[in-house]
Amino acid sequence: MLVADPHASAADVAAVGAHLVDLDSLLSASDIVSVHAPELPDTYHLLDARRIALLRPDAVVINTARGTLIDTDALVRRCRTGTLRAILDVTDPEPLPVDSALFDTPGIVLSPHIAGAMHAETGRLADSALDEIERLRQGLPPMHRVESASLGIIA
Repeated sequence: MLVADPHASAADVAAVGAHLVDLDSLLSASDIVSVHAPELPDTYHLLDARRIALLRPDAVVINTARGTLIDTDALVRRCRTGTLRAILDVTDPEPLPVDSALFDTPGIVLSPHIAGAMHAETGRLADSALDEIERLRQGLPPMHRVESASLGIIA
């Protein structure tokens, strides 16, 4: 398994059985690419026309992160060649206009931004938030602290 993450160390990635590579290498070598990145100025169109062209014939791109990470026009053009498929849980814009090319482009499957909340995930998220509030009420530190230094790189 390959991972491209500018904030991960090779040792941390290796610890989970993967190999850290740059994004272009990952795109060129992967049959399935799952996008997981926050929406930041640096990640806008992270998969632009140049990078979409790097994807192998018959590759599949899965985006459950943010719609702006992928250049929609470039994705549509490539999918229309029949050499790329995409599964999109998020789009740009969201919601899509009724005349969006994403609706009728072969090889593109759309879901209504529900990938993270299809089953019991919503309940677990609520329980986790309530647990954190209770810890704070008791004067205990949070279990899932967000450090201010990471605010610029998280969704």
